[in-house]
Amino acid sequence: MTPDLGAITDRTAWTSPDAGAFNPPYLTTYAYDGPFSNGLPAFDVSHDQTSLIYGTNWGFTCTILGVEVLGDADIAVPTGHTQLYILEKRAVVDATGAVMRIWPAAHPSDADQVWRLIVPQTAEQRFRNQQATPGIGAGVDDAVQLAARLGSPVLLARQVGERYWH
Repeated sequence: MTPDLGAITDRTAWTSPDAGAFNPPYLTTYAYDGPFSNGLPAFDVSHDQTSLIYGTNWGFTCTILGVEVLGDADIAVPTGHTQLYILEKRAVVDATGAVMRIWPAAHPSDADQVWRLIVPQTAEQRFRNQQATPGIGAGVDDAVQLAARLGSPVLLARQVGERYWH
């Protein structure tokens, strides 16, 4: 069962009846301590609150529950010639293209913010982190189409921050 994609807004919170059976795939973790490295997987759909993941060009953290953006000293992600992306988890789609979960926006919306489609790595390919069409409805539609085409789960995230991480 998939929600009406045309009716999704920034306030939409939705959980598939099949979400309990969804097994989150492994996503390259690039973190070294606490919940950043041993928390809920980035693709986890069991939490109710909108949450964050942090990412670099080398990988991602586990799900950080809540939406408080942490200061540099509290972020357990190695630095080094990369960008640090702060990503608000907004939806997870399974490998068949079925929406498993949608979380409402928790950060103020900015029409110019970047939306990301994240695909876990496979034996043949590194993880993918590509731009999605802006907006929750269009982004979920992009995630559904990409998941169905690749036969892989997709996480849709809205970028709420970015900074040089060196």
